[in-house]
Amino acid sequence: MDRSTYLAPGQRYTEPGSTAMRPEEQVTILRIDRDTDGLPLVVSRCANGEESAVYAVQVEAAVVAGLLVPLAGAGRIARC
Repeated sequence: MDRSTYLAPGQRYTEPGSTAMRPEEQVTILRIDRDTDGLPLVVSRCANGEESAVYAVQVEAAVVAGLLVPLAGAGRIARC
């Protein structure tokens, strides 16, 4: 099983159609952890300061489905 991901700390994502400049509408990856089986977990910080961890495959699936889009620079949506 491949246990790698293209996701990395510092990458930012938002939902399509959101006001990308607003930090509370952004997901910023803080770090990539591993679960006990070695699967990558994406740790991000919520607007209220709490940290959230989800499996990298879930974030990657949301990007592929267009539910999350990458941000570049000062809140611009990146074109891939």
